[in-house]
Amino acid sequence: MEDNKHSISTDMPIGFGLSLAANAAAMKVFSGMTDEEKRQVIEASRNQTTKEEMIRFVADIEHLS
Repeated sequence: MEDNKHSISTDMPIGFGLSLAANAAAMKVFSGMTDEEKRQVIEASRNQTTKEEMIRFVADIEHLS
């Protein structure tokens, strides 16, 4: 039987991870999320097409708490 759970770090887009690492407040909120919430945020991050969009997307995470 195959395990369908993937490591969040291996599924995370690089641009999202870098932007998140640069924003301590967003990182704190993200780290407090459930695995399902994190999965949803990561999936939504895949819709960001520019660096500026990704930075705004990550900044918006701060306000989810």
